[in-house]
Amino acid sequence: MKETIEELTALFDEAKARIEFEFVQTLINYRGIGTKELSTNLHEWFDAIDFYKELYHSTTHKEKTRIGCLLYATFFENSDFYNIIGSLCKIKLGYKGSSYLFWKTRKYERLLGIGEKKDFLLELLEDAGKQNIISFFDENHFKEIRNTFFHSAYSLSDEDYILHDSEPVFIGGVGHTHFNVTEFLYPKVENVIQFFDAFKKLYIESFSAYQADKEVDALFPNPCKAIILGSEDGLKGFRIKNAVQLFGAWHDSGVWYDEKYQMWAGHNCRIDFANVETIEIQDSLTRYETKEDITRSDLEFQNLVDKIVERNNPDEIYRATHLLVKFGDVRFKKMIAETNGFKQKNFPKIILPFYRQAVEIGSKIMDMKTVNKNIKTLEEFMES
Repeated sequence: MKETIEELTALFDEAKARIEFEFVQTLINYRGIGTKELSTNLHEWFDAIDFYKELYHSTTHKEKTRIGCLLYATFFENSDFYNIIGSLCKIKLGYKGSSYLFWKTRKYERLLGIGEKKDFLLELLEDAGKQNIISFFDENHFKEIRNTFFHSAYSLSDEDYILHDSEPVFIGGVGHTHFNVTEFLYPKVENVIQFFDAFKKLYIESFSAYQADKEVDALFPNPCKAIILGSEDGLKGFRIKNAVQLFGAWHDSGVWYDEKYQMWAGHNCRIDFANVETIEIQDSLTRYETKEDITRSDLEFQNLVDKIVERNNPDEIYRATHLLVKFGDVRFKKMIAETNGFKQKNFPKIILPFYRQAVEIGSKIMDMKTVNKNIKTLEEFMES
């Protein structure tokens, strides 16, 4: 875990060094007026897991296992945790962070599940070069444990955790419907505790580091200078001087902590969610355009395409179509280069969704002759 914690620390440092204004906005995590403790779920998460840690270390046998599962599952459920880690990755890469980074799916009809958030995050971590953090999630997050515990679909012996009404947990490539808690579960819980402690420390120290005001370059949404507001208590927000004119007078805008009412509040600024979504989609399109391939999970990319289809913006559809063809072509070339016939047979079902969606959304604005030819080739290959 040493390398993982070092990598997490580096991520905070790299994001701050790349675009400090975005780094500060990610720390504040502003969505609307609210108190410091209640406008984010981080503080309750911090307190709850610290409490569970005390219980975990003071109990034995089944009681230790139950509290360990509670701690483990609670850690992986926190939404702002995923938003912040993902936003730090984006900032390191030169893009804007977001308080709604991993929020809802196409048409905003439902909240993203934890497994989806993890898959979205892994692709960002891959882009940011954080292989050890990826390994932390791959080696320690098992949705089957979280789901069976929260749904009371488990039973315990003194040594084993038994899953009911669940897919098996794969350990060393082999599916298991039960596992030894001392050998398998407790080490995962200890790793989670180490990662949690490091994240909490980095977040709080980053907040506390701003002991004085500091001027930085900013986009809000246009290029400007912003004053990061510091104090003995740490970060108090940011202010853009003379940003708006109201009734013939200039006023400052920004987000800062109101000491009188003890609340975070936006001042003389409007959060236009349609505009925020446009900026995020443009950032995501640019990020995928600079990628040679999708390496970890295509769920984030597919969700991006779904949003673009719903918005029906011609420029966004044109760019999304190019990306669908690009990633289909990458896989098509890999299929041709594959010498193992059995592996080659699996490629069409991976490639065809990219090509078919490209034709579906982009046939009116792009020449699809080559794509349609490739689709026909793949379909014939599947039938042969």
